[in-house]
Amino acid sequence: MTRIGFIGVGTMGLPMAKNLVKKGFTVTAFDANPDAVKVAAAAGMTAAASAAEAVATADLVVTMLPSSPHVEAVYTGDGGVLAAARKGTLCVDMSTIDPAVSQRVAGAAQERGLRFMDAPVSGGTPRATDGTLAIMVGGAAADFEEAQPALSAMGANVIHVGPVGSGEVVKLCNNLIAGVCGVAVSEAFRIAEGFGMDPKVVTDVISKSSGNTFLMGFMHPVPGIMPSAASSHDYAPGFMTDLMCKDLGLAVDAARNLRVPLFVTPAAQQVYRLASSHGLGRRDFTSVYAFLKPSSGQAPV
Repeated sequence: MTRIGFIGVGTMGLPMAKNLVKKGFTVTAFDANPDAVKVAAAAGMTAAASAAEAVATADLVVTMLPSSPHVEAVYTGDGGVLAAARKGTLCVDMSTIDPAVSQRVAGAAQERGLRFMDAPVSGGTPRATDGTLAIMVGGAAADFEEAQPALSAMGANVIHVGPVGSGEVVKLCNNLIAGVCGVAVSEAFRIAEGFGMDPKVVTDVISKSSGNTFLMGFMHPVPGIMPSAASSHDYAPGFMTDLMCKDLGLAVDAARNLRVPLFVTPAAQQVYRLASSHGLGRRDFTSVYAFLKPSSGQAPV
């Protein structure tokens, strides 16, 4: 399997597709943004004028799209993947979407004689760039084995978690925890800052204590603590605030459908929504720290 049709070469998709090229795969790229396709072509991919053209001769289709409606439109819409791909083609959607949508698209693919897996990723742009993403795959075991060489070109931890939709379930659970932690860590360090504490000292202590988190260790929200973190680069997005807000909303919707009560997640989602409304929507989600700045001393609270 060497020919890949890759749809969605934006912030995450482009570095992922580049890693496929580096590993010797032939990639034909399409994106709704013509400029993104030009960048992909400059990186050694063949530019396609449409999704249909990108997948027409592909052995494997990969999609990396912003949301559930985008995925459904690309696969089932006029001129979409399901109408253009050859019978038997394996399609792998690496977007983070509603698990029910993955299952619905998989059903439509099966009716057309195609195969479908969901394989959302974790790690943001930095790990997409260096090819060390965590990839959670939902689908048939045989399809997983077939796709593994390509998936391994993009990720260091490629895990088959169950049938179609399972990858999305695990991803939503992961982002629920990461999103809540992003708010919690930011709140904690704003309190420490208010008392005049050195954030480096606080980080050193917490990193050796029960409050330590992956987020604090690799994506510290306080600028200047971690040179590689988005916070030290004006919150250039590894994973945008708007996308975290979207993912927490998917988790809230899933819990509602399951009649599982949630309390902390909806509150965190509202914080990200407010941060977005204050101009941080396209910054990294750890910019929630910037949003949570203290109010004026003249304010009543």
